[in-house]
Amino acid sequence: MRKKTPLLSIKQQQDIRSLAAFRILAGLYIVYDIFSRLQYGRLSLLWYTSIPADQSFLHPDDTPHRSPIHRIWFYRGSESFQLFVFAVTLVLSCMFAVGYKCNVGTKTLLWLNVVAMSCRCMPPHDGSDTYLRHLLLWSIQLPVSKVWSLDSYFATKNHRSHTSETKPISRCNRNISPYSYEIENWAAVWGIRLQIVIMYFGTVLHRTVDAYGIWNIHKSAWLPPQLTAVHYALSGSFSTRDCWLGDLVRSTLPLSRFMTMTAMLIETFAPIACLVMSDEYVHIPAFLLGHLHFGLLVLMNLPNWQFVGMLSNVIWIPGWVWDCMQRSLSMKCGRLCSPPLVPLTSESMRKKDLDIDRDGNINTPKVEDGNRRKIRRRSLLSYVFLFYMLYDFSGNRGWIKKVDNGDVGEFLRFSQFWVMFSGPPKSAGHILATGTLNEVENVNIWQWMKDGRIEVVDLESFENKIWTNMTHVYPSPRTERAMSDMSTKDTRKLIHFAQSLCRATPFTHVQMNLQNMQILSPEIDISKRYAKVRNDRSITADC
Repeated sequence: MRKKTPLLSIKQQQDIRSLAAFRILAGLYIVYDIFSRLQYGRLSLLWYTSIPADQSFLHPDDTPHRSPIHRIWFYRGSESFQLFVFAVTLVLSCMFAVGYKCNVGTKTLLWLNVVAMSCRCMPPHDGSDTYLRHLLLWSIQLPVSKVWSLDSYFATKNHRSHTSETKPISRCNRNISPYSYEIENWAAVWGIRLQIVIMYFGTVLHRTVDAYGIWNIHKSAWLPPQLTAVHYALSGSFSTRDCWLGDLVRSTLPLSRFMTMTAMLIETFAPIACLVMSDEYVHIPAFLLGHLHFGLLVLMNLPNWQFVGMLSNVIWIPGWVWDCMQRSLSMKCGRLCSPPLVPLTSESMRKKDLDIDRDGNINTPKVEDGNRRKIRRRSLLSYVFLFYMLYDFSGNRGWIKKVDNGDVGEFLRFSQFWVMFSGPPKSAGHILATGTLNEVENVNIWQWMKDGRIEVVDLESFENKIWTNMTHVYPSPRTERAMSDMSTKDTRKLIHFAQSLCRATPFTHVQMNLQNMQILSPEIDISKRYAKVRNDRSITADC
């Protein structure tokens, strides 16, 4: 009779196939991110340069990173230098995805380059960049290339060419999966798992307790009795897809409130459930998290956030899921996929003439002193990062006093201050870039950047009519993020951008048209999204 599996258990086995799947997906995502950042060629590259200053979209001093080391690490420089840096990052991400030379040094170089790629240009930066680089930092200390990689393929091939014996197995218990005993640094395993939990939990706290206090959290739009956060998010202009499903959710208050409630429940409890549920059930909350991000991808034009959110949750996939997949694939494509390994029993160990103790554990030769010292050093470093992650998170919440004021975390770009989708927007702003091209006035620059088409805009109509599909007007989600950042801050950034855009393009005149509006409460009129605010303005630049 099969033994009943408990629902809760913190003794989960981290399957190295889940780590390998994360490595592959993360590597492919970084490749996608690089191409999406540079999809418009030179006009995309100018976000990352500082030489020449009059053509770079950001002023050389426009950076929050003032320390000398950060100025070197996040140096912008010329277009040629940036092309070189992006090329190096692309090569490292491809090596990471296929698992070639995927050692500590290569993974560290990738992490350094990914951090620099996002921090060189902060206006298009969002929380997905922070989340990804934190996960990459933990992956440095984990065996992400033990399977499904070129490294494992060459290691197996090299071993078979030198000996006909089976490769020695590390000391393991007979009940532990063969895909879990390869992990020696369990501090790093707990680190990457807690990093996922802290990201979601910190976001929930920022929406509720941090903003309103423990006794007034009912005032949050994410909690009853309001539950209006989804309505405001879909009524705003930022990243809101213009589709029938979004219109349905926005115009149906009970539906938007239900979605707000379920989103909060999933973000609050699903990550914690992933951490404490047994391997038999952990896939359920992991699936709910992935489903949440997929739903957001359908409604919101935030592909980076949703891709990173979905790929990070493959870490929770238990071994029995991979066993079923491998078993099924091996029966259909035996040459391409081998059946999964099974845990060794005492009887099978004796048949293989393996030395076992009275508890059924394998007694293998002692690890060489040099390798043992390396393992200890890596585990010690993982414990340091694990401690600082918990310390910085608690300090940001005000639970403890931060001795370093968070400087170490900011130096390593390892801060645990999570504010994604914090307060729903109560106002919205659009920026439409127009210009004069070949003596044709009021040309839509965003459309010209996308496909080179000359589209004339009726500015009088733009001033009097509210555009509800601006996320589809911007060239890319990152451009929309940058314009959203510039429209709410000092207009000097926007002035410099307009002047640089005019010098870097054939336009002889550039005008940035800002449109502001107030998002209506669902209690006022559920059928209307905005109320016009008469503080529109424009910024012009002539070449």
